[in-house]
Formats: sequence, structure tokens, C-alpha cells
Amino acid sequence: MPNNKTQITENMNCTFCNSRSHITSNCNSNMKGRRRILTYIGWNFILDDNLPDFKSFPINELRFIASRYENFQKTVTKHNMNILMSRYFDRDCHVNNLYNPIPVTLTKSRLIKELTRRWTLYIQVRTIYNHQKPEDGDCPICMEYMYTHIWNPVKLNWDMAATKPYQPGALFASNIRTPCGHLFCGDCWDMHMTANSKNEYKENTWNDEPTGRMILACPMCRHKMYYIK
Repeated sequence: MPNNKTQITENMNCTFCNSRSHITSNCNSNMKGRRRILTYIGWNFILDDNLPDFKSFPINELRFIASRYENFQKTVTKHNMNILMSRYFDRDCHVNNLYNPIPVTLTKSRLIKELTRRWTLYIQVRTIYNHQKPEDGDCPICMEYMYTHIWNPVKLNWDMAATKPYQPGALFASNIRTPCGHLFCGDCWDMHMTANSKNEYKENTWNDEPTGRMILACPMCRHKMYYIK
């Protein structure tokens, strides 16, 4: 004889599709052809400028969205909470509320309230995501696409990622930022150094003895830089 717990589990319908053939965690229903869009909403609605009209969704779809949101919030690990607090949120309870799962057993009005609350708390993150993406850049010398910015869902910020491949054995394996603030790809900076570096010499001497340092000017602003060869 099955125990009471097993009987209760077997008698419960799936909260997403109302089927008795499986439990909610194993649901593979296509949600009447809307599974993909509902998954997208669950993962992305708090980053959208416009709050979805959750009142127009049936309760089973709201439950599915809440379950996808739970998968989203798991991407932000607990050790980042202090960083998020100082950057985006005013109170510990806001962070705890934002990253706690939404129970799929709530009533429709409570589900809407919880989804809306999380969207409201995300306002500062949305501003950075939608309106403050840094500009991508080309190398000023070769004019090739050098880097782009990719949203980091853990840090809730933009990461700079290199897009131009570098030649094997190149002296500089990444983009170079000069002291004057200009950015060049490593290949071009390598060629610029080879072609334009000059020895620095001591002033006011009869023999013009080299100091051991090299002089190089920024190709953008002619700012002088010094390095040891």
C-alpha cells in the first residue's frame, strides 16, 4: 500500500498544464504553443522597460513565468549580494526579496504582486542594461572592430570582451590602453612600437649617451611615453 504522501503526490495535478500524468517539476508541456515566450518573459521581464500586463495571463502561465524567474535569480550567487547592495539596492530585505523564489502555489493576485515587486526593485539595473551600455570600439590605426560589451548577469553590469583575434606569438596579447587614455589593438601597437620607438639620450652631454629608456609617442595625441626595452 502506498503511503499517504505518495497518494497525495499522485493525486495532484501539474500546476502548469493541469495534467495528472506528471509532477510540476517534470512538466514538458508546450503550454499551448507558448512555452518559449513564457520562458523568455520569466528570464527577461525585469530587464524590460515595460512591465508585462500580468493581469491578462491565466494563472497557470503566471506560475510558469514565476518558475522561470526562479531559474534566472539563481544565476546571481550569494557572494555577490554585498556588491549588489552597495551598487543598486537600499536595504537587505530588497535583495533578499528579489532573489527569493516566488511560490507557484500563490493566488493569481499574489503572483502578480510578487512579479511586479521584483520588476520595480530592478529599476537601477534596468537603467544600466537598457540605457548605459558603453560604446563598442574600433582600433584607431587599423579601424577593425576591437571590442564589444557583454551583459554579465552575475555582476549585473557590462563586461568588455575582445572581438579581434590576435596573431600567435604577438608581443601584446590584448588591447593596449595608453597613459593618455587611448585604446589600440595589440597587433597595431606592436607594429607602432617597432616602427616609431626611439632611444632617449641624456641632455647636456658631449657624447649624447643613451639613458637605456625608449621614447614612444601616442599616434592619437602625440603624448610621450617611456619604457625600458
